[in-house]
Amino acid sequence: MNRKEPDKSILNHFPGSERDDVLLIWDKARYSDPQAGDRAGVDLQAEWTRLQKRIHPARPSLQIRQMRTRNSTAKTYAFIAAMAAVLLGGFIMWYLFVPVSMEAPRGAYSTFTWDDGVTVELNSGSVITWNRSFGNGHRNVRLHGEAYFDVPSSDKPFVVETRTARVEVLGTRFNVRSWTDDPDGRTTLTLIDGQVRLASLLEPEHQVLLPPGHSSQIDLHSAEPRVPEPVDTEQALAWRNHGFYFSSIPMSEVAAELERRYDTSIIIENESLSQRELTVYLPRPGDLETIIETICFVTDCRYEEQGGQVHLY
Repeated sequence: MNRKEPDKSILNHFPGSERDDVLLIWDKARYSDPQAGDRAGVDLQAEWTRLQKRIHPARPSLQIRQMRTRNSTAKTYAFIAAMAAVLLGGFIMWYLFVPVSMEAPRGAYSTFTWDDGVTVELNSGSVITWNRSFGNGHRNVRLHGEAYFDVPSSDKPFVVETRTARVEVLGTRFNVRSWTDDPDGRTTLTLIDGQVRLASLLEPEHQVLLPPGHSSQIDLHSAEPRVPEPVDTEQALAWRNHGFYFSSIPMSEVAAELERRYDTSIIIENESLSQRELTVYLPRPGDLETIIETICFVTDCRYEEQGGQVHLY
């Protein structure tokens, strides 16, 4: 009886270590009695089918594979889109709310104008900060130092915050002085024209409305601003013309102002001189030595320059 020769190409599906064993099985099967398997209780056809399934495992249909591929791709794109949204949102939050700052270096002055026409002039050593969202629903800035503001009329409030105070206007010209290193945390507001509301930063219900040509002050020791008093605005704004005006100011603060303006170092040798109050108006002060001589004449002190520093005693 003729038997069909097995297709030995199937051997390619086995590794070399198993290929010889399979070939030996086929050779024995070629000469065996075809009924031997039946007599031994072995279903040769079933075994052959099982062997083929082992060699060629069932594969999912093309449609199922395509659906799985599409689902996997969709999940990947969704993940990428979610991560991109998170990163973009984080960048936008950082961009809008991380403050921008402008500084007038020691010994210099700076001027800046926003797109809405608000102009600010900074005295030496002063810093002003604001968010990039400035003008989009709010116009809030924070000041360390001294600055003169020119705010055109608008229906959007313009707000200046200091260490102790909140200044709110709609359109006006005014000057704010508030140094962070001032131990009393004083904020002094001088109004040139228009209307300005001065309030405590911690207790905003305490506030005053200043008329033009008046000044008010608030510090760490009082939650309510002082009653506005008339002032000489030319003297109060002398710094804009590089001049000085000190009214009942401790010598320590005068020295700090001179340090910022002339980018120098001034050492006060004794505490009593440091706390002595000084009132002086210098519209055209000249160089530092001239100012020091004037201060020493008024306060009856002496000075000496050592190693680039000015010592008062």
